[in-house]
Parts: sequence; C-alpha cells; structure tokens
Amino acid sequence: MLNTQVLNVDAPQRQGLASQTVALPDAFIRWQLRTRRAMYETITAGQHPRRHPAHLPVMITFQADGDPSTGSGHGFPIRVATKGAGLTPRDEVLERYIGLLEETMARCEGRPWEETLAERVAAVQALIEHPEDIDPRRLGFLEIFAGGTYRNLQCDPRVVLHYTGDGPDYPSFQINGYAEILDQDDPRYRYIALTRRIFEAAPFHLPQPDYAAGYLVWVQEVLDKTPYSLAARVPHPSQDARHNTLEASRFTPQVSRPTARAPSPSDVTFREILVPVDNSKYSAWAMDVTLQIAGSFRSTVVGNHVYAARLHDQRFRDMEPGLPEEYQEPTILAHQRNLHDTLIEKGLKLISDSYLELLKRRCQERDLRFVGKTPEGKNYAELVRDIEESGYDLVVMGVRGLGEVWHRGERRDHVLGSVCERVVRRVSRDVLVVKNGRPLEGTFVVGIDGSDRSFAALRVALALAEAAGARVQAVAAYDPFLHKTLFHELEEALTEEARQVFNTEQQQKLHDELIDTGIARIYADHLETAQRIAAEVGQEIETQLLAGKPYTAVLQYLRDTQPSLLVLGRTGVHADEGLDIGSNAENLLRLAPCHVLLVGRTFTPTWAETRPVVVESLAWTPEALARLERVPDFARGMARKAIENYAREHGLEVVDENTVVEARQRFGM
Repeated sequence: MLNTQVLNVDAPQRQGLASQTVALPDAFIRWQLRTRRAMYETITAGQHPRRHPAHLPVMITFQADGDPSTGSGHGFPIRVATKGAGLTPRDEVLERYIGLLEETMARCEGRPWEETLAERVAAVQALIEHPEDIDPRRLGFLEIFAGGTYRNLQCDPRVVLHYTGDGPDYPSFQINGYAEILDQDDPRYRYIALTRRIFEAAPFHLPQPDYAAGYLVWVQEVLDKTPYSLAARVPHPSQDARHNTLEASRFTPQVSRPTARAPSPSDVTFREILVPVDNSKYSAWAMDVTLQIAGSFRSTVVGNHVYAARLHDQRFRDMEPGLPEEYQEPTILAHQRNLHDTLIEKGLKLISDSYLELLKRRCQERDLRFVGKTPEGKNYAELVRDIEESGYDLVVMGVRGLGEVWHRGERRDHVLGSVCERVVRRVSRDVLVVKNGRPLEGTFVVGIDGSDRSFAALRVALALAEAAGARVQAVAAYDPFLHKTLFHELEEALTEEARQVFNTEQQQKLHDELIDTGIARIYADHLETAQRIAAEVGQEIETQLLAGKPYTAVLQYLRDTQPSLLVLGRTGVHADEGLDIGSNAENLLRLAPCHVLLVGRTFTPTWAETRPVVVESLAWTPEALARLERVPDFARGMARKAIENYAREHGLEVVDENTVVEARQRFGM
C-alpha cells in the first residue's frame, strides 16, 4: 500500500522510493496506446482533439494542514487538478528519443505549421509505436502554473491519479504513487518538455514559454475501476469476468485462466472485434460475420484498412529515370514529385475512408460502436502491430483479398491470401478466417486433442453457438494406422539378423492390441472432458471419435457434415514454445470448406486433469511368471499387457500357465 508517512522528503529519498514501484497493468497500457493513436490521427487531419481523457487524468495531492489561500483549507487538505500526463521511455533509450524530438524541432523551425504537422506527430508518436521502450512504472507531467499542486508536492510526494475514458467500456483506473520533482537539467524533464514544445504552436495548446518543473509519478498501486472489471468480481451472467494484474511483462497475450467457479457462456465475450477491409467479396463476408457476432455480444467494431503511400512514392522514384527528357529538369521533377505525393497520399487516404464508411453505416444501423483506422504502411505488418498492441478479443478477416488466385479458370480453394497467412502466423489473438458468404449457423465443429487450447476452443464455440442458435459437435482424431506403417517401413530396413531379434510381426500384433487401443481410449477420454465442460455451462454437445491422420479425418468429417464453422486451438497438444501454428491447424485452415476460427487463448479444467488409462494388473501364478521371464526384456512389458488383456476377454482373474500358452499362440509370441 502507499506509504502515508512519507512527508517532506528530499530528492535522494524520493528517488530511493523507486524500488517500491509496480508496473501499470496491460489493460491501462493498451488503452493509452489505442487512444493516443486516435488523438494523433485527429491532429494529423488538422482537427482539434476535442477530448482526450487518457491524457488528462484528475490529479489529487495532499497538504497536511490545509491552506485556504490554495483552496485546500477548511478541513479539506487536498487539491484536485487536471494535468496532462504522458508515457515516458526507459532510461536506457531516453537519449535516443530526446535526439529525435530535438532534430525534428530543428528541421521544422521557420516552416509553416501545417507543412510540418506530420513530421511533428511522427516524432511524438515514435514511442507508442515501440511499446517495448516504454517504462511501465511511471508517468510524466509538466508543471505549467507552479500553483497549489506544485506546493503540495514539495511537501508531500503522494499523488492519486484518476483516469476515466469513454464508453462503451468506460475504462477507469485509480493510480496511487509518489512524485519525483525533476529540475530542468534532468534528461527526463527534457523529454517531457519536448513532447509539449513540439506542439507549442498548435492552436489547441495554451501558449507557455517556460515550465516550472516536471514530475515523474512512480506507480505504487493501481485499482481497476472499470465497470466491467468491478462487475466481474461478483459472478453475474451478463458480464465478462476479467481480472487485471500488475505484471511487468505487459505485452504478453492475455489468455483465459482457470477460475474457482464453474465456467459459464458469458466467460467468453467479444468486447472489441477487428475486421480488416479491402473492398473484396471476402472482406464483405468478413464484415457480415463480424456484425453477426458484434450484434449478439454488443461488441465495439474496429475497421482497419492499410494504405501504402510510401510504396507508391518509391515506385514513382524508381520510374523517374525513364520519364521524358522535359521532365528531368530538377525543378519540374520536384514539382512532379510533390504533385504525385499529394495525389497518392490524399487519394489513398480517401479510398481507405470510403472502404470504412460502409462498415461504419452498418454499425450505426445496429447501434454498435465503430472505430475506424487507416494506418499507412505495409498491410500485414500494420495489422499485426495493431492486433498485438490493441489486444482485440477477436480478429475476423477474409481468407483472400482482391488478389485472388485462379488456375486455368478455377479458384484454388487451398490458397490462403498472403496478408491472411502472414497475419495468422504472427499474432496470438483469436482469428476467424472467413471463406464464404455463409453466416454462422447450423453446426459448429470443434477439434479436441486434450490441449488447453482445444478446450478453450470448445468454450469459444459454445459461446458463439449459444448466440447463433447453432449446435456444437466435438471431434477427436487418432491415427490407428501409424504404427502399422512404421512397422512396415522398419521391417524393410532391418537385416535378417535384426528381424529375427526384433520379430516385427509379433511387435506389430502387440501394438495393435495395446498401443492403438490405448490411444483411442485417451482421445475418447478427451471427448468426455469436452462433454463435461459443455454440461457445466448448461449445454449439450455431440461427440465423434475419428480414426485416421487427424487433419484428413477431420477434413472428411467436415465434407460429410457441412458445418458453417470449424474451431481449433492455434497449436495442439504436442506444441513446443515458439510454435506459431500447429500442422493440423494449418492444413485445416487451408483445406476446410467452412470458416475456421483459430483460438489462441487457453483453458484448463479446474475440476480434473485428463484421466490416464489405468488398468489394474491381474494376479500371476509362479509358473506363468516363469514363462513370462523367457520373453526378451525389451518386449516383456508389452507381452504382459497383451496376455492380461487376453485373460480379461475370457473372464479370468488369474493368469496361469495355460493362459500364457494360449495367448502366445494367438499373438504368435
């Protein structure tokens, strides 16, 4: 908790308190990044930012005795003010960002404000484009007026900040910390001051030639007061149970964690959905699916179209040597460049806005909140950056775009669009890839392999199915032919001597009886776990155990049943760290004839682990054990299991010598 006894401390003592800090939570950082980008887009468009609550928290400071001259007396020893706050770079990279701001200001000096606006915005925006450089333990402020807040902090460093944002989520955070007062020679003060001075000529800024001081508010405690987060502390069927943590590793994907209470369909929500648009039919289908989901969950819909003005600019410069001679004169060439750049920049931006306008109107018709984004850059890279930084609950995108591939007059359905494939591989959020114009309806199929992501996929499918009125089928696939194939290949590779020792025919029979049967029982158990997960949220599912190579068996099942949606974990039970997508998921993403949802979140049932296949051993007579000892060591364990299975099939409780002889004759041992 905040130390309420820290009063009248000197600078070294204040700085020593830095060891007590905690990191700002992921939810707060993502909100800051998202809203600041929106603010910079407004400024770049030449408009005034009308309201920016993420930049202007209420700051509360304390004065122990109260001073009526500062408005803090009469028994109310606090002062309330609205202060501009900003994120600051880590000390290791601070000089780099100071240099960028100073160089930009020097380059823009004496030039018209409108002409330099984009450069100024880019310099200030550089930090939020590299969130790994942000110090999550502190926030920066400038003192403009040197009034009551400044006097209070000189006596008592305690600070309470209260942030409240716009709907529909209404993010709200109380940040308790202490202020370190920075003098004007401090590099941290220089950075904070430069972020304001670079906009000093802006019409929305109060002119100020100098600043009394700067502050760093070091964070000691964060209280998430967002209404949804508060509601989640008490189980309620209409709210999303989320819990914010104060973790230093801020930019890791958020995943579902096991909770103490039984899950419910409302545990899976889609409060913010991103849909990239490009005016293709696949983009239009993705919008349809997005609006279907958003309408059920009252989601915020974010439309994003990336345009590549710089790419066109580079292409124009590549073509310059081939222009007619009359265009090669430097002043004419410079004029053509400016004309081309203006037309391309404005033209592509207008096209992007037009793409988003349709989605915006459709959201308005459904009373859904809409946010439009039109970043400039490489399409897949900008989408990946936005997805990972914004933390969307779901991304919905078309399987292909305007560059659809056809071969000899036929579309190649297994081909993923380049943007779709690159995005899917590089993000960790849930991604729904839309393949046709069919809505989410009828049947949803979920692939279950016992991994935490497959169980999370089931919960996502249950939530979507409840909203769409669809039924859910869980399938698990195991390969009973794998060991047969391996033994066949092994037999061809062995020498005659090795074949006699290994006796592949006997080994194959044992595997048929034990290994493949055991694997089938394990996957059947996974399906039982899936049924229980569904039952605990009041839903029933159908299950199907499939035999065959997993992706081919599931693919055939999809062709036979014609579902509208396949839901899979992004990776499976055999995934190692760093794997972007599992092989079965990748093959089904390409080949499935329906929409495919790859789930990145995880869920571990708290009430049980997957049950291993445990069978009690039978009693053996000494004579039977003596015969078992003749089996080579490497095969003795499998032989014992095979003989015991044979005994159980015949209703025996004890394995005697005759049972061993009969079993060996059956298996050729």
